[in-house]
Amino acid sequence: MLRIGGKPRSLARPSRVARPSRVAGPGRVARLAAGLLPVLALLVAAPAAAESPLPTGVPLPTGVPFPTPPETGRILRVPSQAPTLEAAIEDAEPGDVILLAPGTYEGGIEVPEDRPGITIRGEDRNAVVFDGGTVRENAIEVHADGVTLENMSAHDFAGNGFYWERVEGYAGRYLTVWNVGLYGIYAIESRGGIFEESFVSGAADAAFYIGECSPCDSTVRRVTATLSAVGYSGTNAGGNLVVEDSRFLNNFVGILPNSFEVGLEPPPQRDAVFRRNEVVGTGTVVTPRTTPLGGYHGIGIAIAGGLRDVVQDNVVRDSTRYGIAIFAAVDREKTWVPSNNNVTGNIVADSSLADIALADGDGGDTCFEDNEAATWLPFDLDGTCTNLGDGDVGVGAELVQSPFVLDDGLPDPPDYSEMAVPPAQPTMPVVVPGETAGPGPSGTSPAASATPTGASGSDDPGASPDPVAVDGETMLLAASVIVVALFAVVIVVVAFRSRGNPAA
Repeated sequence: MLRIGGKPRSLARPSRVARPSRVAGPGRVARLAAGLLPVLALLVAAPAAAESPLPTGVPLPTGVPFPTPPETGRILRVPSQAPTLEAAIEDAEPGDVILLAPGTYEGGIEVPEDRPGITIRGEDRNAVVFDGGTVRENAIEVHADGVTLENMSAHDFAGNGFYWERVEGYAGRYLTVWNVGLYGIYAIESRGGIFEESFVSGAADAAFYIGECSPCDSTVRRVTATLSAVGYSGTNAGGNLVVEDSRFLNNFVGILPNSFEVGLEPPPQRDAVFRRNEVVGTGTVVTPRTTPLGGYHGIGIAIAGGLRDVVQDNVVRDSTRYGIAIFAAVDREKTWVPSNNNVTGNIVADSSLADIALADGDGGDTCFEDNEAATWLPFDLDGTCTNLGDGDVGVGAELVQSPFVLDDGLPDPPDYSEMAVPPAQPTMPVVVPGETAGPGPSGTSPAASATPTGASGSDDPGASPDPVAVDGETMLLAASVIVVALFAVVIVVVAFRSRGNPAA
């Protein structure tokens, strides 16, 4: 059962403008208030808009309660104030920021349930590195609500890079993970989270995973997944779940929401949105693989037994089998049939078998509209919504099987530790009280010298969005509060003067 650890928190604080209890006729108070209220409203609204963690101008799910990194607690420095990260976590309280100095850390770190609301942040994304040595399980695993991990790297862990389990509220940003035996950045049975501005290469299961949650109330955005068995995987995950504005390059499988009975959140997978992503070269590289979901290799975006999913405005090209495919998921003696999915506005090209495909046995009401694609299976899908049982028999024969069967006979995968080391990634600007703003030393990681296999030019997985300063919103909010206070003082002073001068 999904544990909900606290009340959901809203995306942005509502703007509040205090109303004067009484305005005396057409006097100076009324005129002054009338002139300043529009300006005041804009100033108060600006911080709320600036701190909203989701882009404007696009429809988004509501009620996503992921936390903003707290900046009001103590700064606990490792190793200058606390000798180890474990010691700092033991001492931390909600709102504290643990700041890691550049260096190599062993990992195997756990944030226990009784340490909620803390942030663990590296001073430099490429110089704060957790090295698993191929023997340790996880870099950092989190069991506490509202914990943020930022601006650090992890590699060569037998299990996962950064991992949240059964939490309410989580955030992972400016994280780099490469060459791990399972998942890169991973949340299970958790709600209210965000993964953003992060990079994963060489994950033998999924680079990014949000699974076993409904509703998930979570977002994956502006991330890059490359050279992994699956770029994004989400078993039985949906409900206010969005994967957007991200790059999935040269993975064995690109994006794969899926329905399987694994004993946690029951199937089917449902109600997720995948939009404005770039999915390139799926299946072109044999990647590490410890998951049978690799049997769906060569599919850019696959919906395996999902309901009411939206696949919108993505660019998918150079898939070795299908660009976008929808099919039933065979789970032991149960088959999860897809239905009511929507595929719209996508550009799909250069797929070996078909750009867009629907397997026979579809549950109906799956709609295709305004997609640009050269090849379809069945050929008449474009501009239609399906009826029960529509779909292509050949696609069904190829994909509607147990993933264990589909995975059998595939080429032996390389070991995750043998994959190329990715390039350094943009570090998050870190501002610490009493210090000058700006990143720490960059390019000090061995990651600075290599490029992932099979990626070049415009598809370079090392290209990431420019980092965004974290203090601008706080400054804007503080300025607005000062303006509001000055406005209130002016109103009070003028009101008292007007009361003493009836002719005003």
